[in-house]
Amino acid sequence: MERRSVLVKRVVAVVLVTVASVASSHAQGFGRNKVRYENFDYQVLQTPHFDIYYDSTDHDAVVQAGRLAERWYARLSKVLDHTFKDRQPIVLYASHAQFTQTNVISEHLSDGIGGVTEHERGRVVLPFVAGLGETDHVLGHELVHAFQRDILKNSGRPIGTLPLWFIEGMAEYLSLGKIDTNTAMWLRDSVEQNSLPRIDQLEDPSFFPYRYGQALWVYLAKRFGDDVVAKSLKSKARGGAVGIVVAVTGVDAKSLTAAWHEFIRGAVARPKSATDETAAATVLGGKSSDSRLSVGPTLSPDGQAIAFFSDRSQYSIDMVVADTKTGAVRRRVVRTDGDPHFESLQFIDSAGAWAPDGHRLAMAALSGGAPVVTILDAATGSVERELPIRDAGQVFSPTWSPDGRQIAVSVLHHGFSDLQVIDLESGTVRSLTSDPFADVHPAWSPDGRTIAFSTDRFSSSIDTLTFGEFRLASIDVETGTIRALPGIAGAKNIDPHWTADGSSLYFIADADGISNVYRLSVADEALFKITNVSTGVSGITGLSPAIAVAGRSNQLAFSVYHHGAYEIHLVDATDGSPVVPAAQATDVAVNSHDDGGPSIGLSADLSADSVSERTVSGAVIAPTFGLQDGSQFTNKPYRPGLSLDRVVQPYLTAGGGGGGSFLRGGVGLSFGDMLGDHRVETALQVGKSKDDFAAQVAYVNMRRRWNWGVLSSQIPWITSTSSSSGALGNATITQQVQLLKEIHRSVTGAAYYPFSSAKRLEIGAGVQSISFGEETRTQQFSGITGRLLNETSIQGPGAPTELLGETRAALVYDTAIFGPTSPVLGRRYRFAVAPTFGGLTFTTLTADYRQYWMPVKPFTIAVRVMHLGRYGADGNDPRLLPLVWTMRDIVRGYGDLGTGTSATTPLGSLGASRIFVANSEVRFPIIDVITGRPHAGALPIEGLVFSDFGRFYTSPVGLPDSASFMRSAGAGARINAAGMIFEFDAVRRFDASRGWSFAFNFRPGF
Repeated sequence: MERRSVLVKRVVAVVLVTVASVASSHAQGFGRNKVRYENFDYQVLQTPHFDIYYDSTDHDAVVQAGRLAERWYARLSKVLDHTFKDRQPIVLYASHAQFTQTNVISEHLSDGIGGVTEHERGRVVLPFVAGLGETDHVLGHELVHAFQRDILKNSGRPIGTLPLWFIEGMAEYLSLGKIDTNTAMWLRDSVEQNSLPRIDQLEDPSFFPYRYGQALWVYLAKRFGDDVVAKSLKSKARGGAVGIVVAVTGVDAKSLTAAWHEFIRGAVARPKSATDETAAATVLGGKSSDSRLSVGPTLSPDGQAIAFFSDRSQYSIDMVVADTKTGAVRRRVVRTDGDPHFESLQFIDSAGAWAPDGHRLAMAALSGGAPVVTILDAATGSVERELPIRDAGQVFSPTWSPDGRQIAVSVLHHGFSDLQVIDLESGTVRSLTSDPFADVHPAWSPDGRTIAFSTDRFSSSIDTLTFGEFRLASIDVETGTIRALPGIAGAKNIDPHWTADGSSLYFIADADGISNVYRLSVADEALFKITNVSTGVSGITGLSPAIAVAGRSNQLAFSVYHHGAYEIHLVDATDGSPVVPAAQATDVAVNSHDDGGPSIGLSADLSADSVSERTVSGAVIAPTFGLQDGSQFTNKPYRPGLSLDRVVQPYLTAGGGGGGSFLRGGVGLSFGDMLGDHRVETALQVGKSKDDFAAQVAYVNMRRRWNWGVLSSQIPWITSTSSSSGALGNATITQQVQLLKEIHRSVTGAAYYPFSSAKRLEIGAGVQSISFGEETRTQQFSGITGRLLNETSIQGPGAPTELLGETRAALVYDTAIFGPTSPVLGRRYRFAVAPTFGGLTFTTLTADYRQYWMPVKPFTIAVRVMHLGRYGADGNDPRLLPLVWTMRDIVRGYGDLGTGTSATTPLGSLGASRIFVANSEVRFPIIDVITGRPHAGALPIEGLVFSDFGRFYTSPVGLPDSASFMRSAGAGARINAAGMIFEFDAVRRFDASRGWSFAFNFRPGF
């Protein structure tokens, strides 16, 4: 009796490096583009402990940053009792817009990311922000991470093993040394809601780790001393982060929690004289409306409409216009879900501005990598004009002149924050200020002569790099003369707005540790408190714009943090209650400390007699040591050189089958330069046979907007057939395996040009050789005992080596917005053509279109239509690698072994020369649908109902094509488990073997 097996193909190599045809995910798929809009002239500023990489045009600001870094080193090395053995790299960008272009971090960097310390080489990467004082905070925060990484690395522990509250909260404490006004606002809200977390609950993502972690470390340092931080970092106690804190303090978690809560209630309590918060006539956004973010309000001149930034779509931050009487949203004037025009709406640091005519809106944004002021039609959202602000990194807070002919803005210019005026008729830009001080929140006076703004120029010193609170000032538009305006002493004074008659300025101050709205009567310099909000009038950060005034209708709008969300209150403006005037301090206010070192008191402290009791002592607060003048710093051009970035997880596999047993192992190595512009990715696999050897080496250059790379690879590929004769009980059973071996060797060059973050052009060309060999393996077994009696192997000549030339071009578009496990909004397409010539001649065509709609929240309709095909004389050649590797990604229910019915892939499908596929899904977050509330559960699980269709064209060489159909439908679920996405489906197939089966896959949705 003879039995012959069906054709089986297997890939010997596990490919570790994709054609990095320029960037990891771009070679064969989708993904947003990280666009290098600017060509940087990198230099290296060398300080005693740091190498700072920067663009040469930002030299003056970078020297100041070097001074700040050295002072931080003196602080942190003392309080953490640790010094660096190697020089610490810092990559510094002039603005967040440039920061997002970095190649040190491959991921996209959103507006909310102020800096990054990467784990592999410990590089600190950050931008300048509005004001050296704010930059100092971000720099200090990231340098804490550098110290954490170095300390943990020396003890053999990766920083990623500790939770965010431990790591990020510690960085906030050490960089601020206190509970600041913004953190106190979050804590006060939790106190009012009776929702303070226990220490063992801090890993719950619903408790923001920065704020609560910071508050815990402030408490621990006050009670147990500043060295509690160093002891905790160096502790090897078990039980995770909570176990470390318990071991270091000697106090159990329950007792620590109780004492910590008591400390918080005392630190953020409201003044005894406080009254009920201002009653709002209208509330926009907020937790009750399923919105977590409503910020940056601006009122129309007649008070009938309000524009603000909102996350009401739940998948993007948009600018919306609402009715001030009803709160109903009229329209989204700017939407970013699926629209790649704006890379950023600057919603954290900026607000929009209505034109005096009440028909137009001005908005600061980033478009095409450049800062722009965009003028919109408020009724339709159409862009009327876009004004690029050249020679600036970012632009914030536009304000119109009364005649509507000019717009003033705050800009970030080579690391420094200044004021500029744009003439709308000529498009010219004129600087009003140009110095290292921070100038933000401009507001044009009704008479057009002056602009009010917030600045730290009256409280800060560039020589000593001491930074005081922001104060109010005005500048004469014609002469540039700046004068200080009265404000609340000892507090920040930000975001001024004029009344219609120009007699008063509304602004925000945190006089008692709580940000509220105040009014300045300009003529007599009298001050009045307007609101008495219990949590705080605030945007996302302590310096975010948060109020708006409509003078004609006497209306006031302000954003409030309430019940864990940012909402906007609309009220009638009032005169307010008088504030007892106090002289403005001229220097940074400090409290004396027993050891002679000054320390700033907690911003949350509300009574003078309690400050000394709640001040956390130590070198991290406000040290007087470590500052250098910068004269000893040196500068040199940047010279890229490659060094090891990371080691890809090694693997070892073993198995057996018709082709014999195997044992294989592999590893990948990644090399790069300090700035991530040059990368070399390598992968190597070896085994017990020379047929197991596989390797890939790719070089990628991302220095300019055109990205290009070269890939060289060797990939073995084996086709096997087997036959057997004899049966159990016979003297011998003979099994014969015929192996057809291919080795694909190729050298490929590729490049891509991103038109925007959504669209790119890919091109490539290369040469591939395919060598062939044959082997016949014969084994004889005893039909009685099953013992191997004899084994032979005969090597036979293979077909002649084929040499192929390959070219390709593709247009790729991607605006998809992802839910927890798959895209939920947007569009994707990829159209590609790849001619091949030489020993084989054919052209591969790709047309892959995907669309995602959300007609009713939270249900998404997803559709994919895809065609892959090889056309030409040799398109059906069996020596070619398959168009697809597994059917499970194409038509569900095929290529899997079901729990009941076998659902193996029809063999011809993987070798098909042309494929047409159509898929449709209805996707929905299961927990949200069950509870009726968005993002109700922390478990990222998505339900789906689907239908799949595939048509596969196969034919032996020289014969007409034959078509096979695959159809299935079913339902399932996807789960995101720490970034690993699993799909489980119940599938009904509609073919000869009809029936239900269970399918499993490991992938995000298409």
